[in-house]
Amino acid sequence: MTFYTEKLLLILVSGLTFFSLVACNGKGEVDLESFVQAEITSFLNEEKAQVASIAIVSNGKIYQNHFGKLGDGVSPNNQTVYELASITKTYTGLVLAKAVQDKKVELDGDIRAYLGNHEYKNLERFGKYITLRHLATHTSGLPKDFAYSEDDAQKGQIIERLSAYSKEKFFHDLSRFKLESVPGENFQYSNAGTKLTAYILESVYNKPFDSLINEFIKAKSGEQNTSFQRSHQGLDNVTTGRNHRGEAMPLLSPYSWAEGGLTSTTESMTHYLLYQLTSENPEVALSHNLLAGDSSNHGTAFFWNTYKYDSEAQMLYHSGGSLGTSSWLAIYPEKHIGVFIVANVSTRDSQGKLNEISNKIVDKIGEM
Repeated sequence: MTFYTEKLLLILVSGLTFFSLVACNGKGEVDLESFVQAEITSFLNEEKAQVASIAIVSNGKIYQNHFGKLGDGVSPNNQTVYELASITKTYTGLVLAKAVQDKKVELDGDIRAYLGNHEYKNLERFGKYITLRHLATHTSGLPKDFAYSEDDAQKGQIIERLSAYSKEKFFHDLSRFKLESVPGENFQYSNAGTKLTAYILESVYNKPFDSLINEFIKAKSGEQNTSFQRSHQGLDNVTTGRNHRGEAMPLLSPYSWAEGGLTSTTESMTHYLLYQLTSENPEVALSHNLLAGDSSNHGTAFFWNTYKYDSEAQMLYHSGGSLGTSSWLAIYPEKHIGVFIVANVSTRDSQGKLNEISNKIVDKIGEM
């Protein structure tokens, strides 16, 4: 277990920004440690996970801890690499916010303006076209994915389908897809929409999406170990996990991208939490703006889910689930609290349980 307090001074090293941290102790922190240990230990036992890691940021103080042992008997630490899965979408949302800030894109303009010479007449319904707002809030009407179906997922064929899928095939499928709902009217979670957002961002900046993540986020947040694994190199360092039947599962990140392909460490995710909570870069604040939904209940920002947006309890959050990993990320801008939890298991209930643990932790901090 490690506690830190953030200094006001920022140290610039090789163009990257790192927070200088010093140790801090107190009874409330000991209570929090015991509480977190009990909650995570219970989760590991119930979900039969091997390991879990957690990072908490609260008003400049940082708590990091790790639980369990990997198959080789090694305990996880701040440098243990995990799949982030769909938490990746919050990074995509932040790059999108930067593009809006840079006036590279119009949030409410027709996305077909960014799709080259093809007319894509199919990407409208009853005269209503798809916008980047719709893509960022999963209301575009695009499917969960073009690469695979729910039947493929049930048969365990996701990797087989993704590994054979290309950018060219994506746009071929996009050109033939028929919208069944009016853009902006219905929520339908869409990896395809997230990928399309990234392709548009690559086009308007004329740079690979990986480079945009590096330039617009990592170079500012100080994350050293957040990256895509599409080259299939260094995969031995990424933690694998198990499914609900206890079966060892392969990594999904090498076959995923802007919708769920990032891997990271507890240390880097701590930097990401700090950046989301303390950065004065305008795109960060913009990425938190409510784009759709109910400001007093559930809504959506730039690929963030939101809850009680117009209150001091304002929460932005996202979960992640790969074939063998579950993760949870939540920030409370008004409370200056952030929570990241990850475990190497993927079951029907694992993401929801991490959500519950995070909520309890925030309540516990409020009592301290």
